Amino acid sequence: MDLETRTLKYLRYSNKVTEKQQKLVSGAIAEAVRYARPQFVYRFLQLQKDDNGLITCPELELTYPSFQKLLTKFQSDSLCILVSTLGPAIDKRIDALSKTDASRMILLDAAANALIEDETNKFQERLGLKEETFRYGPGYGDVPLSMQRVIFDLMPEISKIGIVLDDSNLMHPMKSMTGLIGFRSH
Repeated sequence: MDLETRTLKYLRYSNKVTEKQQKLVSGAIAEAVRYARPQFVYRFLQLQKDDNGLITCPELELTYPSFQKLLTKFQSDSLCILVSTLGPAIDKRIDALSKTDASRMILLDAAANALIEDETNKFQERLGLKEETFRYGPGYGDVPLSMQRVIFDLMPEISKIGIVLDDSNLMHPMKSMTGLIGFRSH
């Protein structure tokens, strides 16, 4: 999916786009790209099956039914934890626009959401994972957002790319994401 289509998806816009609207979206995407400084960290972990057939990992609690179903479906034997960010400058720009131009702020926010997803997809491709699941993140389905804290404790290198967690386990900068990706290493 291209950045324009993805940005429109984040805006929940499904009508035909006029030329003027396309210029606005293209401008927001260009601005997001200008302010973004994508960075990534990742870690590979081995998965095991316990006597009950549950997929386990010594470093992380993975017993959540939705995630178990995904890992089992793909017969995953490994896990990649991928953390990405666009950096603080884009958050600051969105915040500044919130005080002066709400329409541009909304467009830039949507473009930045599309961009973090796009940049993370490209980085994930470069990892060369085989038979991988989609990225499943803390806060999706039945996986609690509190898993963020466990991941941050497990991966102190996350702080080196400037991401911190607040007391609610939300990441800052806001245009950051955590993904758990099951894959087969054999």
